[in-house]
This record gives sequence, C-alpha cells and structure tokens, in this order.
Amino acid sequence: MNEQRNLYLAIGISIAIIIFFQILLPTQPIQPPPLEESETFEPATSIDGQSNQIVETIKSREDVLSTTNRVSFKNSSIEGSINLKGAIIDDLILSKYKTSLEPESNKIQLLLPDGTANPYYIETGWKELKNTNIDLPNLDTEWESDSLNLTPTNPISLTWTNNQNVTFKVNYTIDDEYMFSITQEIINNGNENVEVFPYRLIKRINTPDTINFFILHEGLISLINDELLEKNYDDIAEDCTSSLQTKKSFCDNKSQGGWLGFTDKYWMSALIPNPDQSINVNYRHGNNGRDSYRAGYVGQIFNITPKNSLSYDGRLFVGAKKLDILSSYDEKLSVPRFTDAIDWGWFSFLTKPVSYAINWFYGYAGNFGLAIIAFTILMRLILFPLAQASFKSMAKMKKLQPDMQRLKETYPNDRQKMQQELMALYKREGANPVAGCLPILVQIPIFFSLYKVLFVTIEMYHAPFYGWIHDLSAPDPLGLMTLFGIIPWNVPPILSIIDIGILPIFMGFTMWLQQKLNPAPADPTQARIFALLPFVFTFVLAGFAAGLVLYWSVNNILSIAQQWFIQRRILAKNG
Repeated sequence: MNEQRNLYLAIGISIAIIIFFQILLPTQPIQPPPLEESETFEPATSIDGQSNQIVETIKSREDVLSTTNRVSFKNSSIEGSINLKGAIIDDLILSKYKTSLEPESNKIQLLLPDGTANPYYIETGWKELKNTNIDLPNLDTEWESDSLNLTPTNPISLTWTNNQNVTFKVNYTIDDEYMFSITQEIINNGNENVEVFPYRLIKRINTPDTINFFILHEGLISLINDELLEKNYDDIAEDCTSSLQTKKSFCDNKSQGGWLGFTDKYWMSALIPNPDQSINVNYRHGNNGRDSYRAGYVGQIFNITPKNSLSYDGRLFVGAKKLDILSSYDEKLSVPRFTDAIDWGWFSFLTKPVSYAINWFYGYAGNFGLAIIAFTILMRLILFPLAQASFKSMAKMKKLQPDMQRLKETYPNDRQKMQQELMALYKREGANPVAGCLPILVQIPIFFSLYKVLFVTIEMYHAPFYGWIHDLSAPDPLGLMTLFGIIPWNVPPILSIIDIGILPIFMGFTMWLQQKLNPAPADPTQARIFALLPFVFTFVLAGFAAGLVLYWSVNNILSIAQQWFIQRRILAKNG
C-alpha cells in the first residue's frame, strides 16, 4: 500500500467520522446522582409559574428600549442596559464581534428585551413561602438606582422598599470581559420576620435559530454535581414542560455550586451560583402562544428577623466562549470546568490540546493561519520517525517496481506462487508494503480534531490569514464561478459545488504532486482511479474551512519535501 492510497484513505475515514460518528454514537450525558436520604434541604421550590404572554406587536430593540427606564453598562467587551422595571438584564451587545465581515454589519446582539422578536434575558428575584403576606418585587416593580452607569470601576445598586418597610436591593459589579457579580440583599426594617427564597433564571422566548449540525451542541448546558449536561431545545420541550405531571430527572435537581445556562455556537449565558450554597436547579419549557425555555435555580430560604439583613451572591456570564477567558474564570474565580462550555466533543482529549497548541502559537505569531502552519510543522516533527520509516519503505517499493512487474509476468496464472515470490523479494530488499499506513492512521484523529476546533472555537471566528483569506473558519471565498473574485456576483447555491477556491486547488495540486512520487499501482484500472482522486478530493474539501485546507496543504508540502529527499538518498545509495 503506497503513501497516496493511505492519504486518501485517511481523508476518507476522517470525513466519514465527521459525518457519522456522533450520529451513530450520540452523546448521552450522565445524570447527577441523587442526594442521600440523610441530606437536608429547604422545601422544594422551582421557577414554575413564570408568565409567557403573547406579544401582539413585535417592536425593534430600539423602540422597546426607548419606552423603559434603564441603567447602562459598558466595558471593553460588552455594552447594554438593565431594565429598571423588574431589574432585568435584557439588553447586551458584544462589542468585539460582528454578524459578518462586511464593514457595515451589526454587532452581535446577544440579549434582547421582551417585546422584540426573540427575547432573551436574565431575571433576579425572590419567591415567597406559602401563607405569607410579604410584598415582593416582581417584573412590574420600578427600581431606583444609585447610578445610571455600570462600569468596571463603578458598581451600582438597585433599591425598592415595600409597604412593610422591608428594603430589597440588587447590587451589580462587572469586570472588563463578560462576568457580572450580582448580590441580592434584604434589609428588614419592619416588625415581622421575612421568609423568602432568592431565585435567578435565564429565559429565552421563541425557539432560537440553530445551526443544527450534529457535531455541535446548541441549547441547554450545565455543570451540576460535577456532571456536564447538554440538552437541545426539543429535549427541554419534551421532558421539562411545566404542565407535565412527571418530568425527566434532569429537569429538577439539587446541587452545590456549578453553573447552568444556554449555549450557542460561539456565545453563552450562564448563571454561576455561590459554590458554598445549596440550590434547587430547574429547567423548564412553557407555551402560552410562544415557546419559552428557562434555566434557573432557587436558593435556600432567607429568614430575616426585624432589624436584620441577609445577602445572597452569585455571578452571571454573558458573552463569547473564548478559551483564555473561560480558563481564567476557572482559575481565578473557581468556576469549575468552565472551558467545557466549548463543545469539544467525544475527542476532547485531542481537541483540547489542539486548541491550546494553536492558541499558544498564535500568541507568538499573531496570526491564526501562521499558528496552523506552525502546528502542522510540530505534528510533522512528532511523526517524523514514523514518516521516515514509511518513506524509506516506499522508496524501496518504487525501486522494486520492475522486479514486481517481472514476477507478475512470470507467474500470470499462479497467484499463490507470485505472492510467495513477492514476499521473498520484500524480505530480501527490506521493503514493507504496509509501512505507510501507521503515520497516516495517526493523522486521522489529528485531522478530525483540527476540523472540530476550527468549527466550534470562536478564536477562528472571522480570523484572517493573508491575501484573500479573511476567515479561516469559512471556505475559501474566491472560487471558479467568480473567476477568483474578478466577477462580483453571488454564486447560486446550486453552483456552489463547483465553485472551487484557490486554496483547495493548490491542495489538490500538492496531492497530485505527492502521488507522482509514489509507486504507481500495477493494475491499470486502479491506477486511473487513483489518478482521479486528487481532483475528487479537491471538490470534496473545497467546502471545508480554509484553515483545515491550509493545514493539509502544508502537510502535503512537507511530505513531498521529506519524501523527495529520502528517495534521492536511497536511489543515489543504490545507484
């Protein structure tokens, strides 16, 4: 088996893995263990009962914001506002990311207020015990703020006092990335005990548009009891609808610490409770004209006697799933396994190191394309001993082509005898026809892991290389149908399969060139088939991320150089 055959086999297997692996072996999250009988917890409460009314008139974000009193927040990464009606964080824009590479494109709007087409917001509040008469703030409560601007250097405090002289406060701080710190406080200046539960929840109204690609999870995500849970929106609707008498076990749980929320491909919102406090975790679906999805938790009971106060703290992450930022929150704020919010997949033991390595190279190169090239060189160095043995064997196989052809002509009707003589020839000359398999087989998981990293990590989102490659996570933009960018028109989807870019064509050429360095198959039909494969794979991989095509192109070039050098040495030696 020659190197080129193995190369095509590796790519074919890699593509097959990409297409079928997670379909055949879908992720089954492990359910958190139940609490022991001896463990105690306050009376069970949940986030059931949240309203989800039909909005007859859908308004723009700007129109909704203009009708409410708000407190603005801003740092280097996000900007938005808190609605003083209900103390809801329902307006958040990612300052560093746009919807497309077009200069006039909008920044990513992650949170949106109710009244827009797809509301997405965070609630913070209290739930009362049954048979109590305490007035609690609700979604219609108008809060007062001690400042109109929340910044990393200027925290704010929202305040509301009821008729029983009980003051409720929500204190906010924000860092320079994507993390809010939120403290709920109750000051009891009345004459009666106050008994309430604090709660926090994330709500999405209407089922969001998802990529719906099998290697990517979008929907509910949480780390509860040190177990990662991933459920899509259909799962929540089927298993956690509020009206169901019996819900699946994952819909309600008890925990201490962890985090929970909703994830998109690149963005996430996540509630992070205090790790020292026990909570009731709830996931819910509801429909009252609109689907709504809720992920939240309820804390332990507050029992505040007159002239006393209590506070309840926690954090909120809303932003981009950037590896270094998630990792820093894990290390500095003790948010457990926060980097697992990135969908590493079943091969996390490979995808994580690949991502870390590329990011490390990026720190020095300042360009992710150069980082991918450096990573490719690193992989070639690691696999150098295997490749060296493989290429030496193939060089010997190429040298033995005349002898192999002579044996086939000598024993045309005695296949067994021919095989015996071939084995003797291989042994005498120290050649191994399957020596090329191992280094290529090793590259299969590397190929898949890089594909996964390029697809799911935000570091590659709109990451440019040089020249015409402006987004390494997207296919080469200059294709045949536009004469490589000369004709400015949008290629119809039906023609996209033949709209081959410059980089895939170059990759196909390197495959063809590498093929010429390998011994040709003895069977003429087989030889013609393999001669066509570089063209076939040029079309197949043209729709893949430019970063992946760049990796394989550089890998081919390094293979060609190494193979040519070894063949020259062997041929010169045997002379």
